[in-house]
Amino acid sequence: MNQSMNGFGLVTGVTPIVLSQAILLHTREQDGGKAAGQDVVYATVHPVQNFGSEARPNLQIAAGTALTREGIMAMFGMLAKQLTLNVDYLPEGVLSISADHMIWWVPACERNVFFNNVELGKRGAKVPHPPLLFVVVKDQWYVFALDKNERPKPDAKLFYAPYFNVYDNGGICIGSAAVPKGIAANAIPQWEAAFFDSAFTHVNGEVKKSSHQRGEYAMWKELLDGAYTAFPTEYLVPMKATVAILLKSLRKILGVAE
Repeated sequence: MNQSMNGFGLVTGVTPIVLSQAILLHTREQDGGKAAGQDVVYATVHPVQNFGSEARPNLQIAAGTALTREGIMAMFGMLAKQLTLNVDYLPEGVLSISADHMIWWVPACERNVFFNNVELGKRGAKVPHPPLLFVVVKDQWYVFALDKNERPKPDAKLFYAPYFNVYDNGGICIGSAAVPKGIAANAIPQWEAAFFDSAFTHVNGEVKKSSHQRGEYAMWKELLDGAYTAFPTEYLVPMKATVAILLKSLRKILGVAE
C-alpha cells in the first residue's frame, strides 16, 4: 500500500509487520530432567529467515547469539513505551491512566436506571446519582461513591457505591453487561453506559451500602418515585479508605514501586 505524508510530516498508510527475530529462553530442568522449570538461565536472540517464497513462506529460526542484560532492558523499555504511550485527549474527569488502569470521577447527575428484581419489580426512571469514582485495572472494574461534588483529591474519603450488583470491595458484578475491550479515555462513555444501562438485579455482599432507615430497597423505591431532586448523600456509608489508599492498592496490583 502506498504511503503519503500529511501536513504534520507524519507517515500515513499501513506498513507490513513481519516476523524478523525470536528470543528463546533457556531454563533449568527440574524433577530429574523430566520437565523444564521456570528458572531462566539465559536468553538468546535469533534471526528469523524465510527459506521459501513470498507466496509460500517457510520461516525458520536461525542460529542465535546470547542476549545481554542491556539488550533485554532496551527491548522491554521500547515495548513499555509503546504500551504506555497515550496521545488521547484526557477529559477533566480522568484522575490517572496507563495501559493497565484508568481512574475517573463522574459528578453528581441524573441518569436512567433500570431494576429487575422481586422487591422493586421491573421498573426504571431517571433519578439523581451521587458523585462516583470508577476504576478499571486490568480485568477488574470498581465503583465508589463520593460525598463532595468536586474533583477528588488524594485525601477524599471513599463511600460504598449504593447500588445493587456491587460487591463489598467496590467490585462490579458485570453479568451480561457489554464492557469495552481495552483501556482508553475515549471509552469512558461506553464504560459508564455499561454500568448505568444494565439492569440492577440483586444486592451483593454483606455490607449495607445505604444507611436509609428501611434499607437499600426502600431508598431506591423513593428515588424511583421521584422523592429527591438530588441524591441524599446522608445515606452514603463510609469506607475505611481514601483516594490515596486506593492509589496505593492499585500500585501494588500493577507492581509499581512506591
